[in-house]
Amino acid sequence: MNKLITGLLLIAFASLPGIAQASGLRALPPPAETTASQAVVPPATDRQTTSAVNDYAAREAVTPALGEFEGGHYGYYVGGGVVTVVLVVLLVLVLL
Repeated sequence: MNKLITGLLLIAFASLPGIAQASGLRALPPPAETTASQAVVPPATDRQTTSAVNDYAAREAVTPALGEFEGGHYGYYVGGGVVTVVLVVLLVLVLL
């Protein structure tokens, strides 16, 4: 009986992500009608981008040596995958 209950619980827990993401089909709203009188306004980021480009150009003109900077040559990046593998190996060594 315990194996049956355990199996049913495993199936239930394994299907929870699928059940949580399931959604019924919904009718799409009708497309909005556009008229010729509606003007297309360019986004404000274009104005900000040109000012940022001018700002960067001014900074580069002041310090041209910064253009020769190359980062990433002085170290190693240890990500989560490497840490996980090292911890699993250590755990196996300690338990054996």
